[in-house]
Amino acid sequence: MQRRNVLGLALVLLAPSSAVFAQAGLAERRAIAAYRQDKWPPIEAAIRKATGFEVPIDVEWDQLTIPGDASHYADDEYYGKTIFHPLVAALSSITADQMGRDALKAKLQRIHVRFDEKTAPASNYQNGLSFANGVLDINWRPFSNTADVADRTKALTQIMEKNL
Repeated sequence: MQRRNVLGLALVLLAPSSAVFAQAGLAERRAIAAYRQDKWPPIEAAIRKATGFEVPIDVEWDQLTIPGDASHYADDEYYGKTIFHPLVAALSSITADQMGRDALKAKLQRIHVRFDEKTAPASNYQNGLSFANGVLDINWRPFSNTADVADRTKALTQIMEKNL
């Protein structure tokens, strides 16, 4: 079992991801690799369960790494409350009925998660979202305003409802 975990971690570390971790140091690369191996699979499953279909999810892991924060990546508040919980909640709200499920399946082709420090909003969350050409783009800073789960969920729900 331990050998399997080490091999899985090695595969995650070696996995290509658009200029993987260009700015991240070794601590950040290790921490994000561990997150991707241990925490990401159930989150990805929750997103897919909420959508009701196999939507591609592109996470720009290299952009979500913030130097000096590696020890916090595994905390649920770091990525969970600031990005992934609101996403799952918004998708679940949209797909609460057949009309929403059909609309989402017809229009959503991909989910793209990233953090661009120059353009990500501090709290006006709708400004960090776009839904165009089938792509839901989320540009939010990890580990900021962690109590704003409802506000983030509302912003996501509104942009999807507007575009579905």
